[in-house]
Amino acid sequence: MRVLVTGSSGFVGSHLVRRLVADGHEVAGLDIAEQRRPFEGYRDIRADIRDDAAVTRALQEIRPEVVFHLAAQVSVSVSMREPRLDIETNVLATVLLANAAAAAGTRRFVFTSSGGAMFGQPPEVPATEATRVAPASFYGASKVAAERYLAIIEAETGMSVASVRPSNIYGPWQDPHGEAGVVAIFAQRMLRGQDVTIFAPGTDTRDYVYVSDVVEAQVAAAAAPKGAMCLVGTGVETSTREIFDSLAAHCGYERPPVMGPRRPGDIERIALDASLAREVWGWSPRVSLDEGMGYTVAAFRGDYEAAH
Repeated sequence: MRVLVTGSSGFVGSHLVRRLVADGHEVAGLDIAEQRRPFEGYRDIRADIRDDAAVTRALQEIRPEVVFHLAAQVSVSVSMREPRLDIETNVLATVLLANAAAAAGTRRFVFTSSGGAMFGQPPEVPATEATRVAPASFYGASKVAAERYLAIIEAETGMSVASVRPSNIYGPWQDPHGEAGVVAIFAQRMLRGQDVTIFAPGTDTRDYVYVSDVVEAQVAAAAAPKGAMCLVGTGVETSTREIFDSLAAHCGYERPPVMGPRRPGDIERIALDASLAREVWGWSPRVSLDEGMGYTVAAFRGDYEAAH
């Protein structure tokens, strides 16, 4: 099967490309950044997802049967500071990509959305697909808008659309230098013996899902008979302080956290009910939080030791 993965050099995209190559698919990846961990077996296209002409050329040349769209601006705090960047990357580029994919004959467009950010603070936790959408950040709003546009494109073009709505993804290769990805940020700073900041009050909860489980959901969404829009999470709430304590135990870190102010756009509680994904995709999480933390710390420890 011919596939195109946008955001192929990113955290989840890198894992997805490796999985698709291992499964024997003909894979092309499109990303503005170079692959941080280069490997063979796929075509690596360097382009900005916002460059409509470059993206259209790639699609016309490859004519993928499936497009996995992961390229995005992923930081809530960046979205609040730079809403135009968020709109251009997460909404406009998605719409142009989907239209170009449909014109190139793509049969299934798998969109990686957001499971937590689009709900804001849900009235009940865990959230389901029936929970009212009420984003508290521009990032969440951009993902909701993209889904709405994709639904119209699906109706107008006949290209099947699946939307994977993951909770907070973590695991090896996550960028520890950005503002999103608390597990990666904490793990790297702990291994370096640096202070770790928890943004107040530390009791905020998220639903943490391991990256390989998200890749399984994406692959299942592509293979399913029909498109669907499903939440992908564990259904379990874990506080930021619990993440800190778990990582500290794995890293042998003994410093107390530094408490910082609450950030604009952050919510207090979220977890996702993945019952629909289990029903239509046969998906359920396999990696426990403690296992995933261990794998993640081992990967970061290896990177740190290799660099020193």
